[in-house]
Amino acid sequence: MSVSSNNLEPQFQVLRKAYYLERYPSLAARLDRLRRVKAMLTEHESAWCEALSQDFGYRSADQSSFADITTSIKSVNHALKNLKFWMKAERRTPDLSLRMSGAKTYVEAFPKGVVGIVSPWNFPINLALSPLVSVLAAGNRAFIKPSEATPATSALLEKLISQYFTDDEVAVACGDVDVAQAFVKLPFDHIIYTGGETVAKHIMRDAAENLVPLTLELGGKSPVIVSSSADLKLTAKRIAFGKYFNAGQICIAPDYLLIAEDRLEAFLLDLKSAVEHADSSQGSADSVSIVNERHRQRIDYLIAEGESANARVMRFSGHNQSAYQLTVVINPSADAGINNSEIFGPVLLIKTIGDLSEQIAYINQSSHPLVIYYFGRSETEFRRVARETSSGGLVKNDVIFQYANDDLPFGGVGGSGMGKYRGEYGFKEFSNNRAVYKSGIVDVSGFVTPPYSGVFRMVNKLMRKI
Repeated sequence: MSVSSNNLEPQFQVLRKAYYLERYPSLAARLDRLRRVKAMLTEHESAWCEALSQDFGYRSADQSSFADITTSIKSVNHALKNLKFWMKAERRTPDLSLRMSGAKTYVEAFPKGVVGIVSPWNFPINLALSPLVSVLAAGNRAFIKPSEATPATSALLEKLISQYFTDDEVAVACGDVDVAQAFVKLPFDHIIYTGGETVAKHIMRDAAENLVPLTLELGGKSPVIVSSSADLKLTAKRIAFGKYFNAGQICIAPDYLLIAEDRLEAFLLDLKSAVEHADSSQGSADSVSIVNERHRQRIDYLIAEGESANARVMRFSGHNQSAYQLTVVINPSADAGINNSEIFGPVLLIKTIGDLSEQIAYINQSSHPLVIYYFGRSETEFRRVARETSSGGLVKNDVIFQYANDDLPFGGVGGSGMGKYRGEYGFKEFSNNRAVYKSGIVDVSGFVTPPYSGVFRMVNKLMRKI
């Protein structure tokens, strides 16, 4: 069901009341809701792809099918297969003294209640429905605020959600910034937000009023380390893919690249060839447009500012009629905005830093990125990067495909976000993982009740050793 800013609170209360009436949905009820998400995707795939292309000006149906539909279905399938295991209580070992009394301990996951999902425009289906899968698997009710930057897709989401779910299971609140601001002020039991750092700070302030726990997926500037042992052709091919796919409008897209100066020219030649191959006369039909003029102007400004800051700027494209063009900005001066702003588009920043220690130091001077990409053959170097940096994810000799693994947690750390979801990690993220203790047949309290005896003192000392 769709709602406006005027009835956000009433719709929220519908969801909350339903949660109070069914605090622990059965496995069968949860599986049914997940299957309805899958049906909503598969039965209307062409409509989803048409809406996405309308919102982007043009977006290949093949890409939308893979990036938004298939990835979301994979999340559903993974949950359907594993949910009964996730729902099982996890045994824990009581302290020895309590264990001898017959006590038992375990952790059981219970639904939190009503979860708010604030989803972005770049993958507006997957980044609304992949969190929804985790939320429903955990037994919660969901309220979704999709992006106003993709109005056709958001409108279709609200229409189909109302067809496949009752308004006390899942609801959608379409609308502008005013709706979004009112939405995050609701007393949710959890909010997941995917987007930029500036908005995230506002959400944290609003959520603090109701002590709402948050999952924040924020992106940031994900670096690429090019080792002296890296295969440059492979590196260029995969970087080209990372920037070509969805026109680089991906939170885990490679943002900037660190490479030795003496390898730069060879890499640029390989990158040019890789872009030309990807964007050939056949492939150009599958290129994606920048989502809107406002975003295009922001990217153009970053390039122009970098060029005025002494950067070398190169532009690669494949087919003459293609809208796609990869811009490379090399070594702008330190005050250029592109050094600090997340690019989120078909632009690659390159810094000629080749020594691994210097590369690590450069990465560590900024906020922790969502992912660090390492290209090279050295496992020793890769482990150094793992130990001496911090990021949400770490990838060797590839880009982006870590997201295709539903059994891996997805999320950031520090400036790139907080919390993890997808798969079992998402189930736990949106659950109240409740500690349960059952006392045994022996009254342990008798040992610790005054007056304290020699037995108490002996047990007290023994507990320090076991």
